[in-house]
Amino acid sequence: MKLTEQQTAGSEKKSRAQLIREVENLRRLIADMEQEHRKTDELILQSVHNWQETFNNITDMITIHDKDFNIIHANKAAEKILGLPFLQGARAKCYEHYHGESSPPKGCPSCTCLTTGKPVQFEKFEPHLNKYLEIRAMPQFDSSQQLIGVIHIVRDITERKQMEEALRKAHDELEIRVRKRTAELVVANEGLLTEVAERRKAESALRESESKFKKLSQEFSVLLDAIPDNIVLLSPDLEVLWVNKAAASELGKKATGSSGQLCSTACCNFASNNRNCPKLKSLISGREESAQISSPKGRFLDVRVFPIADESGSIKSFIEIARDITMKVRMEEETRIIQAKLIHANKMTSLGTLVSGVAHEINNPNTFIKSNAQLFSKIWKDVAPILEKYHREHGEFLLGGLPYSEIRGLGPEVIKGIDEGSKRIQLIVDNLRDFARPEKANLNGRVNINELVNAARSILSNHINKYTINFQFMEGKNIPLIRGSSQQIEQVIINLIMNSLQALKQKKDAVRVSTSYNSKAKTVRIKIKDEGIGMTRDTLERITEPFYTTKLEQGGTGLGLSISYAIIKDHNGSLEFMSRHGKGTTATISLPAVDSE
Repeated sequence: MKLTEQQTAGSEKKSRAQLIREVENLRRLIADMEQEHRKTDELILQSVHNWQETFNNITDMITIHDKDFNIIHANKAAEKILGLPFLQGARAKCYEHYHGESSPPKGCPSCTCLTTGKPVQFEKFEPHLNKYLEIRAMPQFDSSQQLIGVIHIVRDITERKQMEEALRKAHDELEIRVRKRTAELVVANEGLLTEVAERRKAESALRESESKFKKLSQEFSVLLDAIPDNIVLLSPDLEVLWVNKAAASELGKKATGSSGQLCSTACCNFASNNRNCPKLKSLISGREESAQISSPKGRFLDVRVFPIADESGSIKSFIEIARDITMKVRMEEETRIIQAKLIHANKMTSLGTLVSGVAHEINNPNTFIKSNAQLFSKIWKDVAPILEKYHREHGEFLLGGLPYSEIRGLGPEVIKGIDEGSKRIQLIVDNLRDFARPEKANLNGRVNINELVNAARSILSNHINKYTINFQFMEGKNIPLIRGSSQQIEQVIINLIMNSLQALKQKKDAVRVSTSYNSKAKTVRIKIKDEGIGMTRDTLERITEPFYTTKLEQGGTGLGLSISYAIIKDHNGSLEFMSRHGKGTTATISLPAVDSE
């Protein structure tokens, strides 16, 4: 029993010591973590301090404005020169401190920057500050690319302007003194007249040459910066050496000096081994190369590269000119699409011309079928008693491979079916002929809407059977006539019903056509409602635009609804659409009744 108690005490002592060691380790770990946290906080504070020190130690004035011209942040130089108040919680208008005006001055470039969202650089003398300022206004965007303000980087160039003025005055004074001294020398020493004249001529030529060279250099520099295309000077290793202003704006670099960056990442953001790169082609061929390149941002560039060789023929640099042809490419594509639509529209017009001829060709054999059906009906009436008598006397016999007992009841039905089918063909042909016949009457005819819908349903019967098993026409009662062209209104109804049929997802989906009369508004209404795919808001807003179609691949021209809209408008009516994407569409035609005129 004593041995067990000793063992237990030893075990408890060992567990207590182990627990103490674990607590000590945990404390050391917590202390290390706290020390690391303090170091991190110190680094963050030091970074913020360094940024603020750098911002405030910049000698140029830097101010940040919101869209209401309030200065929301400024460095020490701006606060001192512009006399800004302490900006914590305060608001100072930029035009008050920069221009000394109570409102934004007319034509202010900074206001233009806020309007266009593009950088602006300009120089201006501010009388209230008695200073010349060079101002760079750059738009500021939030994470969603919405313009939220503008950043001003302003440099006091008064001293430079004063030095330029002093230099000009000194130059003028020098010219006066030279002319005066020359005149004195001419009077004092006639012998040196020729030498002085030659010297003056040489000096004049030298000044003219220097002036021309300076002017040419300035003009060339301005010309390069004025070209809207991106112009880049590249080394033989394809490093960017110089860019014009257009390229600098595009690349976000200064217009002069070497960036040391490869053109593959600076210019087009392409891999250096891109096979279509004209610079690599020119490096190999030593000749001018060009290519049309699509950028990762979806833009199209026409890139041309010109090698510059030294006297030994070695390429010492390249000039790359890149022109943005995105709009041109897109316009060419849009032109191609419009041409395809016009060609298809012309085909549809030609098809309409053929309908009348086809209807005539169908009508000829159908007349033959109809007359023969009527003749055969008379023949059947005469021969039926003879056949019946023969059947009673001789029993069952075959006619056309069928027992007479079946033919006896089936014969009249077959003849009736042929006659009704012929009449149906005649009705379809008449409707097609009326539909395709060129409009001769004006818009003063009297039109029965229910008859037009029935005629349209007859013409589209095959399409209706193809697309749906649930087509309904709810014919309104006591609907007055309307004034207009029956052919044109029928064309609109056919077009709208056809659009509804083509929008159905499955054959059990319904198309419901209804007519009604609004006695209060005195208008006749035709509604075509379908359970199809519906339209998006963008499509709903553009469906009556000429050539706009969502069925280009299926042969759509984009003219049907625009023509329908124009026809209804000519009839002093309205054509309206209600639609939800995936839920179907309702088209409503409203036309004034004759009684309302």
